[in-house]
Amino acid sequence: MEQNDTTTTNLPFAVNEWGSHPDEGNDDCWTGQDFATFEEARARFDELREKLADGAVELVGPGVHEVYDTGRRDKPEDSGSWQREMAMEAGMLHGVDAYNEMMGCDVGYDEY
Repeated sequence: MEQNDTTTTNLPFAVNEWGSHPDEGNDDCWTGQDFATFEEARARFDELREKLADGAVELVGPGVHEVYDTGRRDKPEDSGSWQREMAMEAGMLHGVDAYNEMMGCDVGYDEY
């Protein structure tokens, strides 16, 4: 199977969103989009850079590698994602009621 290489495809430029700086070696690329021209990729890079709250955005292609890093990272305790992760684990082990209880939802049942 031939590996897809951005230098040999019709879409040689890519714009990627990362949870951290892409050169840090983390595997936290959130999403990416390929483009046929540098101008299209640059427009998307600039658009994401303007609205990026945390993490980094990267523009890569033949002869170009740019990274805009906000320096901010989504902290689980700030966003509630840590609570959601714990709730998901409880739900997988003990069912929907355990998930709801971890999320702070009322799990009491009304009698019919």
